[in-house]
Amino acid sequence: MRKMFILYFLIFFISAGRLIAAESPEELYVKANSSYEDMDYKKSASLYEELLRTDNISPGVFYNLGNSYFKLKKIGLCILNYERALRLDPRDRDIRQNLKIARSMAVDKISAPERGFILGAILFLYDRMTVNELAAMCSLFYLAVVLFLILSIKVIAKRRLMFYTAGSFGAVFFILFIFLSAKIGRENFTKTGIIVAEKIDVKSGPKEDYLLQFTLHDGAKVNIIKDVQNWYEIELSGDLKGWVPKPSVDII
Repeated sequence: MRKMFILYFLIFFISAGRLIAAESPEELYVKANSSYEDMDYKKSASLYEELLRTDNISPGVFYNLGNSYFKLKKIGLCILNYERALRLDPRDRDIRQNLKIARSMAVDKISAPERGFILGAILFLYDRMTVNELAAMCSLFYLAVVLFLILSIKVIAKRRLMFYTAGSFGAVFFILFIFLSAKIGRENFTKTGIIVAEKIDVKSGPKEDYLLQFTLHDGAKVNIIKDVQNWYEIELSGDLKGWVPKPSVDII
């Protein structure tokens, strides 16, 4: 009985000690920022990572973590966290600018397909809005369509005007709905990753003894198209495909 009491006391003491030692997310964030300002980038990166493990996910934390890895010259992890920050806050100029700089420092220059002026203008809105924002806009335009259709029935004198207005809102709703569907598909059903290994050989199959296809370096962005045991099949723009070990890639 006495042994059980001592055991329970020790468990309680250890648990209480952990609770006392545990830092709040706000304290972790302040310590991480302070470490960054003191140029202790390894410590700041570790603290930002710890903050993310507590589910305190925000574009600011990802951005600061990316800055820490940039200072540590870990371009892959830097780009990875800038990409994650951009997904949460796609209109932030600082994130976009720093991501552009980091990409320019990557060894592999993988350029995206040319969009052209018209397509680029159309996709400007798509690139700079989150899923939640697009969903909210879709809802508003849908309600506007319904409202003006009702008015076209009720207000006989201005029926044609109300009907055409409903059609205009409907066209915008249709475009926004396509954007929303595409963004949901990209973020939830299409896996995109960043090479975080300094250098990795891309194989023709999911084993080390397969033929070497090509080589990638820290910071390359890839699409993940298949998952087999400890390997990913990846694809780059330009129809380049191959297999890499999972630890060499982090999913955005």
